[in-house]
Amino acid sequence: MPRLILPLLLCTSILNAVEVPTALRDQVLPDAAHLLDGQGRDNGVRFVDLNGDGHEDIVLSNTREYGVFLFVPKERAKKNLQWNEGWSQVMREGKSGDANSLPLIVRADGSDTGVSFHDAAMWSSTTKQRIPYTELLKVPGHAPKSPQESLKALHVKPGFEAMLVAAEPLVQDPVFIDWDAKGRMWVVEMGDYPFAPGEKTKDGSVGQDKVSALQAGRVKILEDTNGDGVYDKSTLFLDGLKHPTGLAPWKNGVFIANIPDIFYAEDTDGDGKFDKRETWYTGFTAGNPQHLVNGFCWGLDGWFYGANGDSGGDIICVKTGKKITLGTNDFRFNPRTGEFALEGGRSQYGKWRDDFGNWFGNNNSTIGWHYWLPFRYLERHPEVISKSIRSDMNAEKRIYPASPPVRRFNQGSAINTLTSGCSPMPFRDTTFGTDGEHVMFICEPANNLVHREVLNYDAGTITSHRHPDDTESEFIASEDTWFRPSMARTGPDGALYVVDMYRLVLEHPEWIPAEIARGLDLRAGEDRGRIYRISKTGSIKSVTPPMASSNGWMRDTAQRLLIERNETSAVPELKKLLAAAPPVRIQAAFTLMQLGGMSADEVFALIQPLAPQVRAGALTATESKSDAVFNEAEKALLNQAPHEVPAKVVMPVITNHNPNRQKVVGQYVAEVAKLSGDAKRGAAVFQKACMVCHKVRDLGVEVGPDLTTVATKPREQLIEAIFDPNRAVEQRNAATRVTRQDQTLVVGQLVAETPGNITLRLPGGADIVVLRSDIHELKTLTTSLMPEGLESVLTAQDVADVLAFICSK
Repeated sequence: MPRLILPLLLCTSILNAVEVPTALRDQVLPDAAHLLDGQGRDNGVRFVDLNGDGHEDIVLSNTREYGVFLFVPKERAKKNLQWNEGWSQVMREGKSGDANSLPLIVRADGSDTGVSFHDAAMWSSTTKQRIPYTELLKVPGHAPKSPQESLKALHVKPGFEAMLVAAEPLVQDPVFIDWDAKGRMWVVEMGDYPFAPGEKTKDGSVGQDKVSALQAGRVKILEDTNGDGVYDKSTLFLDGLKHPTGLAPWKNGVFIANIPDIFYAEDTDGDGKFDKRETWYTGFTAGNPQHLVNGFCWGLDGWFYGANGDSGGDIICVKTGKKITLGTNDFRFNPRTGEFALEGGRSQYGKWRDDFGNWFGNNNSTIGWHYWLPFRYLERHPEVISKSIRSDMNAEKRIYPASPPVRRFNQGSAINTLTSGCSPMPFRDTTFGTDGEHVMFICEPANNLVHREVLNYDAGTITSHRHPDDTESEFIASEDTWFRPSMARTGPDGALYVVDMYRLVLEHPEWIPAEIARGLDLRAGEDRGRIYRISKTGSIKSVTPPMASSNGWMRDTAQRLLIERNETSAVPELKKLLAAAPPVRIQAAFTLMQLGGMSADEVFALIQPLAPQVRAGALTATESKSDAVFNEAEKALLNQAPHEVPAKVVMPVITNHNPNRQKVVGQYVAEVAKLSGDAKRGAAVFQKACMVCHKVRDLGVEVGPDLTTVATKPREQLIEAIFDPNRAVEQRNAATRVTRQDQTLVVGQLVAETPGNITLRLPGGADIVVLRSDIHELKTLTTSLMPEGLESVLTAQDVADVLAFICSK
């Protein structure tokens, strides 16, 4: 039976006499779950253990709102990302009367309706409803929309229009598109998301066997047979794949990324279905489908570029026999020779370039990175020391969804915040957007939108900022919470094509609390998918010869076809384009170089004056021997001393420590609970003991996590992180130990790898570069850089103060 905290007849004096549950004394109720309404009446909050874990959960229902909130004990909060101790697991919430509302527990006047909880169900004597606890433990979500309904829910900027060009049943679960030279759209479908048959989460708590005929990866070919701009024919080219992530046309087939391989598949008899398959590279690490090898993007140099996906692997190149460790790097490969080479990384989903040969990537919580220091330069100069080969383009994370706020299953506090950024793609056609602007689109599927950035080429590295027309809105945003854009790319016609996987659940169960994951329809939407065309209202694309086109896809395809065929007869016509607009001039020059019509040094000399748009990325791709690839601002970055420790940062001196870490944690938790913290004093404590490795707002050095991002964590978790730092270490925060050839040791956090060296970040923010030729042994440790024994430095009052400082605004 639930514990009814409030008596049926409420007044302040009676309420004060009620025995409040022990958990309630220490925990804050959810915002909606006040025990009393504004007039001091029963608000319809009931406490009942829904999941049988011994902790009382909350069921709320009144004439204004409803909700189901599961209690998360401290032990479980530690295991789940951003779920705090207390009633932080939101199974459902909303306004009374909507599709997922519950029977009223109290009427508008606060009187009880007779709802009871017994026999594992919620019973309403008024409506005669019985809702099993198993149903209350499910996250209902919003209902899916038809393709036309979802199109109407799409908000695009004034002056642009959206057109639905493909939908189910032609496409299902699309995540990636490209076109071949015939104008056919190739679609990668990840129908086995989140689990291929037999897959489970790492801890084995959630998984799926074969549960659907659609539970496989696929590649389809779409055609518009009547020229109306809408695809009306679909051919299944290849089925039975495992988490495919991308493809690229080459000759009569395509390269496909499909764990653990990159393989080439071809249709030799013209029926639209593959009958030839050949593995070119294997050894990419299998794992979570959000973190797999992916690609591909055509480079000016005639190579395909791909993203690491955060998984790495020991790659065997079938054509050449070479074995290359991917590590934390991205990669490129030559489709003519089978060569495989490392590139600066690591990008999570999507590595793309602009018209000037600059490369961009990101991860889920980053708008974009510019890879400003090319691997090819570092291969020639392994002695070069640099803090990083990439730079953050924009630190902003605020976004503006049009859909109703929905809590992420694995990060309940992340609302209106960038959490699933992917496919950072420069738009590559001058006919789209404002003249002279270079824009980039970033998909944000968790928040049902596509974000637009303006690129700035004037600084030492390429930066970006929110488009001025999107000050408090987004370029594309949908009211439909099932809208899951995974790619927004330039099409052959100069429009922007948006790929919508269309799923209820985006997060992978690896990062959803198992209690919630078991109550979700993880495959809802598996039979749906949409592709949209976004264009300027009334725009008409002019017909231009492909290599002279303003459209980047057209030039890429023309270049690829000429290289495939080694069409040297095109050299005279290509040379006529060397005085054209910069994007055309650059691509014509690189094509000439591949066909023997220009030397590397000639191409270098032609494009170097096109700075600041043309930078080291394109200049090194020429393979010229010239080292004059950096502008003055980039040279300044190279010349920075990366190993200087900030003068004000002093490591705390630990004189002794208790080896029983949990005993220390328990002591501090108990003592700090009795104290009040002072944020001003806490700032001084932070500078004394914490800023050597952490940041809070603008203060400190980011070696470990930025403490602003964990400020909402329960006090007990923060205290445990301080005094038992090695209990749970994320891979990215693990220490790396390097033993040099002279047997000296360096221990730090691995922040960058290049062909010639690695970079370790030490406490205090010092970056130490170690040449690979000087490494005797490289080992990743199971511990973090944070030292044990801070009890010899911090008193309980110090801890209370520093926590107050971290949590202050």
